[in-house]
Amino acid sequence: MIVIKFGGTSVGNADRVANAIDIVAARREQKPIVVVSALAGVTNELVAALEAARAGDGERVDKIIADVRQRHEDVAVRLVQQKIDFFESFTRQLDKQIEQIHTILRGITLLGEITARAKDKVVSIGEKLSSVLFAYSMMMRAVPGEHVHSEEVVITDERFGEARPLMGETRAAARRVLLPLVERNLVPVLGGFIGSTRDGATTTLGRGGSDYSAAIIGAAVGADEIQIWTDVDGMMTCDPRLIPNARVIDTISYVEAAELAWFGAKVLHPKTIAPAVEQNIPVRVLNTHNVSSPGTLVTRAGDTRDHGARAVAVKRGVTVVNMTSSQMLGAHGFLAKLFAIFEQLQVSVDLITTSEVSVSVTIDDKHNLKQLVERLAPVASVEVMENQSIVAVVGRNLMRDSEVGAKIFTALRGVPMSMFALGTSGLNLSIVVDEKDADRAVKSIHEALFETPLRAAV
Repeated sequence: MIVIKFGGTSVGNADRVANAIDIVAARREQKPIVVVSALAGVTNELVAALEAARAGDGERVDKIIADVRQRHEDVAVRLVQQKIDFFESFTRQLDKQIEQIHTILRGITLLGEITARAKDKVVSIGEKLSSVLFAYSMMMRAVPGEHVHSEEVVITDERFGEARPLMGETRAAARRVLLPLVERNLVPVLGGFIGSTRDGATTTLGRGGSDYSAAIIGAAVGADEIQIWTDVDGMMTCDPRLIPNARVIDTISYVEAAELAWFGAKVLHPKTIAPAVEQNIPVRVLNTHNVSSPGTLVTRAGDTRDHGARAVAVKRGVTVVNMTSSQMLGAHGFLAKLFAIFEQLQVSVDLITTSEVSVSVTIDDKHNLKQLVERLAPVASVEVMENQSIVAVVGRNLMRDSEVGAKIFTALRGVPMSMFALGTSGLNLSIVVDEKDADRAVKSIHEALFETPLRAAV
C-alpha cells in the first residue's frame, strides 16, 4: 500500500484535479489511499468568514461562503456533470456542508466570539468538500474512489486547532475502515488536516496538517511509502523562489529533512516526519506538474555520504533575546532560573548560545515577549533584537568537511551576524542575521556550497 497526498495547489482547479486522478490511476497496483488538502486558498477564505462573523459583517460572510460554494461547483461542473446522478449527489453534499457552515457562523455572529471548537468545525469544511469532490471525480474517470470521513479514522486528543493523534485508536480505526476498502480494490479518499475526539468533535491538526494526516494514516495502515505530491520537484538545496538554480536533493535522511522543515523549507511540515520515523516508512516528495521527476526520497538512512552540506534554509521573523548577568559566574542553577521563566510563559526557543556571563536565544513567537522581558529583568540585563532571520545550513557532520565552515564565513563577509550556533550532532550550522540581510546571506552561502564547479551532485 501507498498513501498519496495532494496539496492545495495540486487540486486547485478542474484540470489539476483531473491530473491528480491520473496520477492515482497510474498507481492502482500499489493499492493507494488518497489524502487531499482543501482547494488552494479555501482555508484562508473560511478563516476570513470566521473573522467577518465575529465582527458581525453578515454580508461579507454570505459572499465568502457563496464564493467557496461556487468554486467547488465550478470544478464539479467540469468533472462530474456528465453523469447527472453523480452531480446531483455531490451538490446535495455540498449544500449540506455549506448549511453547516452558515449555522456555526450565525452563532458566532450572535456571540461575537470564536471558540477553538467552532473554528475547527468551520475550517475543516475545505478538506471535506475537496475530498468528496475528488472521490466523485475519480468515479467519473473510471477509478473506483470511495469517500471516507477523516473523523472516522484519525482519532485525536481535544487540543482544538493543534490536535495530536491517539495512534493506538487511530490504528484500530484505520484498519477497520480503510483496509476492507483497499482489499476490495477501492481507493479510499480522505480530507487531510482533520480528525475527531473520542466523542466525535471535529479537530484539526494545525499548520501543515494534511501532510501530517498522510503520515498518520500511512503509519496506521503500515504503508510501504508515503507520497507527498506538491508543486515543486522535491526538496531542494534552497527555496527556488530565492535561488532559481537550486537543485533537487535526490535522497535525504529523516533528521535532515526535519531540520530543513523546521528552519523554513516549506515542502514538508516538521511533524510529518514523526509517524514515518516511528514506522520506518519512506516519504517521497513529488511534483504534480512534472510527474516524470523522481522527486526526493526521505528515509532513515538518507544519502550514503556521511558528511557535508545538503541544503540551506531561512527562517524569518525571528527575535533574539540576549540575557547578561554577572550572577552567572560560578553559580549553579542560574540557567534553570532563566529558562523556568520561558517555560512559565510558554515561550519556545530555537537556538541557544552561552558564555560565562551571557545567554542568547532566538524565539519566533512574540505573543508573550513583553511579559518575558519584564519577568527576566530582575534576573538579568535583557536586550531584544527583532526583525532577525536564521540562515540554517543543514547536513551530516558538517564540520567533518574542513572547508564547509570556511566557505560559509567567507561567503558572509560583510554581513553582520547576531549569533551563530552549531548543533552537537553537526547537523545544523545556524547564523542569525538582520532580516534585511537574509536574502543576500542565503544567496552567498548557496553559491559557495552548491554552485562551485567542484561541488558534487546533491
